[in-house]
Amino acid sequence: MYAEAFGVRPDWLYSGATSDMDMAMDAAKRVTEILVPIIGRVGADPEGTVLFATGQDIGDLAPLPPGGTRKAIALRVVGHSMSGFADEGGLIYFEDQRTPPAEDMLGHVVVVETDAEEVLVKRLLRGSQAGVYDLESIIGPTRRDCKLRWAAHITAIVPPYQARKIIRSTGV
Repeated sequence: MYAEAFGVRPDWLYSGATSDMDMAMDAAKRVTEILVPIIGRVGADPEGTVLFATGQDIGDLAPLPPGGTRKAIALRVVGHSMSGFADEGGLIYFEDQRTPPAEDMLGHVVVVETDAEEVLVKRLLRGSQAGVYDLESIIGPTRRDCKLRWAAHITAIVPPYQARKIIRSTGV
């Protein structure tokens, strides 16, 4: 019971002896058991009109991605506006940091929240003046001179087939 509670092998509790491989497998098992919330859906129709925004807590969970921290959260992709980048049914992970866009995000596809409370996945570009940004769609028009509340790097994208296998529904 103690071994299970601490996530270690019983022989390690008894003697402290175990192989490096066993310890690595135990550590990997503990990491995959950490679950993070899927906070909502992100997607658009072919014209780039936003279908989903914040406040859609769907109650599902997914395993922590490699390199993720306890601040990791995920969005479920709905629709085909990001085909080839993040397909319908896939997951997009990012760290819930709520910080302003950083210089190293420019030119990259990131998760942003606009001042209109829309959470979007877009390529972040400089706007026409300081404090605003252009948001380039993978499919659809570019939004010009948007004010953003925050931006976050994408830390992992899980394709739909794998996402279906790892999503844990809480029944909410």
